[in-house]
Amino acid sequence: MVDTTDTDAQIETIIADRLRVDPDSFDDSTAFEGETLNVESLDIVEVAEAIEAELGVHIPDEDLADLERVGDLKEYVRERI
Repeated sequence: MVDTTDTDAQIETIIADRLRVDPDSFDDSTAFEGETLNVESLDIVEVAEAIEAELGVHIPDEDLADLERVGDLKEYVRERI
């Protein structure tokens, strides 16, 4: 069984690194396309590629488009680990 706390922390680190934001500036309710993260399509693809490389979870583009918030992404990954 994978520790969800560790998985969530890894996802938060990936988001912070790829989007060049402070990890304390967002939480599960933060929208990717909102003021805080202001994610462009290439940015979210980089996040997805890093998740696949580090956690082994592939996120198809059609699924990626449906993940609107940080918490949605965490839940998606946790369900597939």
